[in-house]
Amino acid sequence: MRICIYTPTEQFKNDILDVVRVFEGSGVEAVPEEEGAALLRHTEETCGNIRRVRVEFLADGQKFESGREGPVRVVPLEDKRIHKRLIKQSVYDVCVSFYGRRPPWGSLTGIRPTRLVYMAMDRGLGIEEAAENLRREFDVSAEKAALTLETVRTQLSLPRQEAGEIDIYCGIPFCVSRCAYCSFLSGEVGRGKQLRPYVDALKREIEGAVKLVREFRLTPRAFYMGGGTPTSLPGELFEEVLEALRPLTDPCRERTVEAGRPDTLDEQKLAAMKKSAVGRISINPQTSHDATLKLIGRRHTAADTVRAYQTARDMGFCDINMDLIAALPGETAEMFRETLLWSRELRPESLTVHTLCIKHSSLLHLWEAKLPDGDMAAQMVSDGRREAAARGMRPYYLYRQKYMAGNLENVGYALPGMESLYNVGMMEETADVLALGAGAISKRVNTRTGKILRAPNVSDIEHYIARTGEMLERKKTLLLSEI
Repeated sequence: MRICIYTPTEQFKNDILDVVRVFEGSGVEAVPEEEGAALLRHTEETCGNIRRVRVEFLADGQKFESGREGPVRVVPLEDKRIHKRLIKQSVYDVCVSFYGRRPPWGSLTGIRPTRLVYMAMDRGLGIEEAAENLRREFDVSAEKAALTLETVRTQLSLPRQEAGEIDIYCGIPFCVSRCAYCSFLSGEVGRGKQLRPYVDALKREIEGAVKLVREFRLTPRAFYMGGGTPTSLPGELFEEVLEALRPLTDPCRERTVEAGRPDTLDEQKLAAMKKSAVGRISINPQTSHDATLKLIGRRHTAADTVRAYQTARDMGFCDINMDLIAALPGETAEMFRETLLWSRELRPESLTVHTLCIKHSSLLHLWEAKLPDGDMAAQMVSDGRREAAARGMRPYYLYRQKYMAGNLENVGYALPGMESLYNVGMMEETADVLALGAGAISKRVNTRTGKILRAPNVSDIEHYIARTGEMLERKKTLLLSEI
């Protein structure tokens, strides 16, 4: 859709577009007024402490109108938040009229629906009342409101990061091949020329991070190694990194390694993880259908996944996560159900159901691939939730992204006691993190005020190798900062 937007609040123009994309998908383009383009006109007036917003939407020869009003706040940041919400909800109203449907997440375009529940609870609402407020205020479906409520309940049962604790992240930005849907800044292993220089630089950063943890008297709580695919490193380099990390990981109560590609996992790497007391790993098939795996650029088969799980079980790993993706190209709801049934035999302790998301930096976007049918994606996601519940799992983190099939969500499910503390802290932005490696972002969080300070590492691998010392200085400045 080509749409011309008139608004007196240019700072909210992208937010207006985001609401239209909830209904139309990623192919919405803002243009100057031109023949054939849809027209959305936003006007408003303020009378005393009341702001009145009006929206007109003209498309396909039809005209739709909506209007809402809300209070003007004295505090600028609070007023900006309420002002933006008022505009977005008014745009949502006319889109509901034009498209004749209500998206499952209503007018929400943000990535953390749980945050709205927590904010309502901070205002004094009970948890169920806060979830009902989410449903009522944002037109969220009963199913999604219930999912959010259950996720928050699970999170409230888990320990939060305490004063003086910090989580540790280590990034390995390499993969054996690039998945068609991937938007991460990672490189393919190729001939491996960058692997040794990267590991040497990472070890220097780890050594400096150990000194910072001791200097600031911090206690590592949860460790997570991600990527890329950490196990794409050759066995010797993988062992080196884990051994260098021991001063940071030994104090942790939780240690996770993404072993996402089944074809990168072997006994040597599993033994190295055992030696470093890694208790939780991810082995991610995404689908059980080999034709789909080939299409999306995965270099493994479903049989490879089964072998990797069996090897990990034989070596004593009893906390394994599995990632699946709903609405992969060419798949049907029946195919996704087949994947769910297939995964049941592997008995993962946690199951993450992602919804396909086409980012601009992914190969799928370059192919000009279109998002699969939203109704089909919704069926898959619902089937995933039912399957997780049938296995005794409960949702413990939930987040959304732009350009997801059906405007849906990603959910992490786990058996009670198998939830990842790192994942909760990361998704909810409630934990301080010391992050190592190219593209990793350290942060400190003030959970009382919501203020977050970040210290990003450079993403380019060659720049990271050359500037490791600078990355450590950024971390020290972060730790010294008032928050």
